[in-house]
Amino acid sequence: MYGAILGDIIGSPYEFDSHNIKTKEFDLFSDRSEFTDDSIMTLAVADALMRAGTDASDEAIKAALVESMQTIGRRYPFAGYGVKFSAWLYDDAPKPYQSYGNGSAMRVSAIPWLIQDDFGRMLHVARLSAEVTHNHPEGVKGAVSVAAAIFLALHGKDKDFIRKFVTDQYKYDLTRTCDQIRPTYHHVESCQETVPEAMTAFLEGEDFEDVIRTAVSLGGDSDTLTCIAGSMAEALFGVPEDLKAAARDMLTSDLLEILDRFDKKVEEDRRAREADPERKARWEQALQPKSQGPVPSQMKAVGNEPLEEKIRAWNRDRSQANYAGLVGTIAARCAENARVLVPARPAPGSEEGKPRLQLQLLKSPADDKFWQPVFTSEDQLKKTGSKQAFVASMPLRDILRRVAASEKGQPAVAGLVLNPADRQTSVPLTAEVVRGILKALEGAVKKPGNKITFVKGDITKIKAECIVNAANSALTPGGGVCGAIHAAAGPELARECAEIGGCNTGSAVITGGYGLPAGHVIHAVGPVYHGTAEDSTLLAAAYTNSLDLAMEKGLHSIAFPAISTGIYGYPKEEAAGVALKAVTDWIRKNPAYGMTVFMVAYDQETFDIYRKMVPEK
Repeated sequence: MYGAILGDIIGSPYEFDSHNIKTKEFDLFSDRSEFTDDSIMTLAVADALMRAGTDASDEAIKAALVESMQTIGRRYPFAGYGVKFSAWLYDDAPKPYQSYGNGSAMRVSAIPWLIQDDFGRMLHVARLSAEVTHNHPEGVKGAVSVAAAIFLALHGKDKDFIRKFVTDQYKYDLTRTCDQIRPTYHHVESCQETVPEAMTAFLEGEDFEDVIRTAVSLGGDSDTLTCIAGSMAEALFGVPEDLKAAARDMLTSDLLEILDRFDKKVEEDRRAREADPERKARWEQALQPKSQGPVPSQMKAVGNEPLEEKIRAWNRDRSQANYAGLVGTIAARCAENARVLVPARPAPGSEEGKPRLQLQLLKSPADDKFWQPVFTSEDQLKKTGSKQAFVASMPLRDILRRVAASEKGQPAVAGLVLNPADRQTSVPLTAEVVRGILKALEGAVKKPGNKITFVKGDITKIKAECIVNAANSALTPGGGVCGAIHAAAGPELARECAEIGGCNTGSAVITGGYGLPAGHVIHAVGPVYHGTAEDSTLLAAAYTNSLDLAMEKGLHSIAFPAISTGIYGYPKEEAAGVALKAVTDWIRKNPAYGMTVFMVAYDQETFDIYRKMVPEK
């Protein structure tokens, strides 16, 4: 944890755009250096896991996390917490609030140090540490990806391995250099625009101190960014003793007590491993396949939490809308090359060109037919209680293809069943549904490339698959664009919105289009303008979450109004810059999807601003 704490302390004087220095030449410590919420929450997570135990139930770990974070956090009320986290910190019944802020990634570093012999378990606990507040998929991904990088470094993996793993599993863009990032990088507090930059600084650094200096030089949310980079650098390079001493000198006695307890625990675990051959073997094999299968299952079923949540929603309410959402998420995970776990066995008489493993099927007593079991995570697989000798990790799309056309020599397959041992996240998909998903995916490949088009006019008349409503958080009919969309759609739209109940700022929900030419309306809640850094973060999130939702539903054209520029008071030119960056960043991250984006301006002023920023060819 020293790396995270030092990153926080050293980066603290340079936080916010007005204090960014954009150079590696600076004094590591000054009279403005101090620990902030990053160090406090990092230590709180460590305290929680040491009290609860890393093998405790999910409920016990989450309860311990909440207790430690609130108890320790309240001792330091002015440490720099975000507005929503501050409210959570003092809530008697705190709930996660769909955050994708970078706080989930900065506080996770203790977990891979405390769980060093089970990669899958470590990733699961890292996810729990995020979910008590940051239950947005991007917030979870930020924490899990940083924890994974630390774990890999602790187990001797080099930078090239870590870069490839993070890129393959979490789809972060690590192709830019720090020199390319630095000139335009600014203060932003999302995982999406902090974790990749911190990882790039970590991967470019030559030693611990160089990583710290490189991270600070990027600018932005420098204490948190450097905290994240430092946490990974410590695992790879170690921390010089003089820097450790400097960090300890700046901590208060209660925080130092947690750090000492953590150091003692990590050292005791190391000695226990050295003295126990079986435990040492588990540590050494933590990244190895659990079987003779073709790939390590623990490392290849990551990031399926959104799919599991859609299954839970369908099992709670088996409505047509929830089923459509589930199928759309399966298609989206296929498009993202998601991997799942499948029980297998050695193929008898395997020949060249045939798989070494033969997938195992389940015979349903209800219909006497064979179904293909598929697991979204290793935790789901463990719930079967079976001591499965072989597990294949395969692309979800490949499994769908196998089900759609049964493999030669195998019995006919009626469909696949996801997570058959867990009632909450189990769902059968018939072969007919599977073929429909594959057909939709094949159609998506033929879609035109990504494109941004600027339009002046009435968004309610745009012939896109979905249009975006600049909604209020209550999702009630309002004035401006919101009122026009509700008027054109008819009263059914308000009724469906009332059933949803509300939407957080920066988030989005989807409904039918009813009387509109568009088949769907995505309701995105933009921020009321206050002139703070959080405004741009929330506004960008409204655009990004709308695009994510459209992709999840398999939609390939979307029309945006100028969100928040009406009664919410966001300056038009500033809002246009945020909007265009959010849209172009999304397209850059999803180059193969094929999305036509209409940026719709109701008035000539907004239209001219768009065209001035990005002239159409």
